[in-house]
Amino acid sequence: MKFLGNPVPLLAGMLLLWLAGPGLAQLPVQPPARACFIRFVYDGPGGKEAADRCAAIWRDEGAAFTGSLLPREVTPDTVTCLVVSSGTFAARFADRLPDWGVGVALGPGLVALDYPRIPAVGRGLREVFLHEMAHALLYQGAGQAWLPAWFHEGVAMRAAGEWRFWDTVSLVMDGRVPDLSRLQTRWPSLSVPSARAYRTSLLAVQRLTDRFGPDVIPGIIAGTRATGSFAAGFEAATGMTPQAFYADFNGAMRLRFGWVTLFSHWPGLFVLMALVLSVGAVRKIIATRRRLAAMEEEESSYPE
Repeated sequence: MKFLGNPVPLLAGMLLLWLAGPGLAQLPVQPPARACFIRFVYDGPGGKEAADRCAAIWRDEGAAFTGSLLPREVTPDTVTCLVVSSGTFAARFADRLPDWGVGVALGPGLVALDYPRIPAVGRGLREVFLHEMAHALLYQGAGQAWLPAWFHEGVAMRAAGEWRFWDTVSLVMDGRVPDLSRLQTRWPSLSVPSARAYRTSLLAVQRLTDRFGPDVIPGIIAGTRATGSFAAGFEAATGMTPQAFYADFNGAMRLRFGWVTLFSHWPGLFVLMALVLSVGAVRKIIATRRRLAAMEEEESSYPE
């Protein structure tokens, strides 16, 4: 999850507040080649343990992760990662996040994790940590340029490896795939619409990489940074406008999953059941007739 407002004033204030706050410790981590430097700020033994795990993840995966998102011409910047208790997280971010939020990125240099509640949302610490780091890197890559919410969230989910087969099944069976053109700025605050928007965004980014290769992500970011426009950067990297991609994606979803959506609702399900029962009845009639014919043939073969 990311913060969609202007992060700069809030970022400066939060950094001063957190780095000077009582009861918090810092864990600087030397990054691998071309991965940004992360300063972990945590509270309590549990926070330190979670921060140590995140630091190990970043040492192992940071370079490849950064390279998959950040254009080559952009130098990674330092990120402060707050790994804090639920009470601390709620006190700082409850007014900015839905109640199910356990992570947030507040711009190019600050992310925060509510480490005790992460298991409750069905994701691991690695997924949430890398998801928020992806947002921070997207902010760094795009500079002052704006990126749409669906791109931010879809890229973050893909980079963090959050795809599950059930996510696609749930979206398809729900039968209401959000239009990407409506997932530009404001993100749904309710749990069910938000989950639907996340899944749609992930499928859209997967379609992008399937069509244009994984390098299309840093390519779009580089183009957006250079032109100051997501639309121009998107077209430069893909050869199509965002609107054309939205139409392509919607058409692909209907072609690929439309029949499933039809039969996942009661009228379609009734038709499907009727067809199955009809086929079963016809097969039973045919089998019965064959048995009767065999019996008649057997009786006719007996001598009188």
